[in-house]
Amino acid sequence: MKERIIQASVAEIKMRGLKFSIRDVAKRAGISTKTLYQNIESKEQIIGYIVEQSVSEMRHAEQLIINESSLSNMDKLHKTLALLPSRLVLHNVHFLEELKQRYPVQWAEVDHYIHNGWDNIRLLVEKGVRNGELREFDFELFIQVYIGAFYRLMEHQYEVQDGLSLERALGQMVDLLLVGICKGNIDHGGK
Repeated sequence: MKERIIQASVAEIKMRGLKFSIRDVAKRAGISTKTLYQNIESKEQIIGYIVEQSVSEMRHAEQLIINESSLSNMDKLHKTLALLPSRLVLHNVHFLEELKQRYPVQWAEVDHYIHNGWDNIRLLVEKGVRNGELREFDFELFIQVYIGAFYRLMEHQYEVQDGLSLERALGQMVDLLLVGICKGNIDHGGK
């Protein structure tokens, strides 16, 4: 039941942003508001669960990439940098802005992940530098450039011409960033 409520909440957020109502969620889930409140305490709890699941999903997907023995270090770096969650939390800049303004506790978890969830990527970069694949560079500056570019892509995801999806745009952005730190040429097949 909880997952059904969360799915209905995600659909409502996509349609209305964080101004969705519990009544609309219950209606979409096909349950009464009383039943909803028997499973979920509050709107804040719903939002917190969606944020938690999104961050957890990103960490899990990243770990799967890191553990994939068939990928080269550079392929792992590219894939982890181009990773997007399937839920909308880290996928929509308007949601993030609304979250920051209206739900500071839930925003803190997202913000912590965005700014501090770089441990695996840092290890891949260090390995790339040791292997001679990457040149020495300021990793903290790289993080700030990545975050800024990522937010900019999200802001304009609906304005992109020629049907370029956010996923494809992010892949191309990662290619551009990696070219700047690579010693040699990279080729990821236009991903």
